Amino acid sequence: MNATEVMNRLKAAGAAERAADLETRFGTGNYLGVPPQTLEDMARELRQEIAFPARLMVAQELWNSGVLEARLMAAKLLTQARIADDAAVWDQICAWISEAGNWAELDALANAGARRIVTDLSRMETVHRLAKSERTLDRRAALGLSLPLAKLAHPDEDEKNAIDDVLFWLTHALQDADKDVSRMADTWLRSLGKHDRKHASMVRRVVQSRTNAD
Repeated sequence: MNATEVMNRLKAAGAAERAADLETRFGTGNYLGVPPQTLEDMARELRQEIAFPARLMVAQELWNSGVLEARLMAAKLLTQARIADDAAVWDQICAWISEAGNWAELDALANAGARRIVTDLSRMETVHRLAKSERTLDRRAALGLSLPLAKLAHPDEDEKNAIDDVLFWLTHALQDADKDVSRMADTWLRSLGKHDRKHASMVRRVVQSRTNAD
């Protein structure tokens, strides 16, 4: 299975009406109109059919096509819990985050990158840099990449420290001028609050006190 064959499968699954809707949502671009569930099902099959390192090369070709669904598929091909020697995969995801042109591409990449962070918390350094970026999509990426931390019911000491580092800038993300960022920040905090009400409430209080001071 190569990138051309994957692209042909994507084209066959596309629909002109949905492609037009995507263009209305995201602006001028290349769209096939493949339904989300079809993309997910296809990605699951392709991850079984294509092993690394060939899968990374296929993903790279798909991403470089510039077609939305091909880029989403590229990210999904790299979305896997266990990947041996995943440094090249992590580096590629980070490079693509800087190239993502809309939140759909960005969120797919963040979902893939989050798996790599869980396996190596030192990668949170990249997340903190993204959180400080002037680019909206970068700030949203920081939240998506670190979201698994918010869902840990029983974090170990290293994970607790990583969560604390996120909470340091999460209060600002909750007040981000861009709603796509602030809503994602709220999702992050609500996920944390399901099993750690103390810290979630503390963050809410900090935001409220800052709002009152303004």
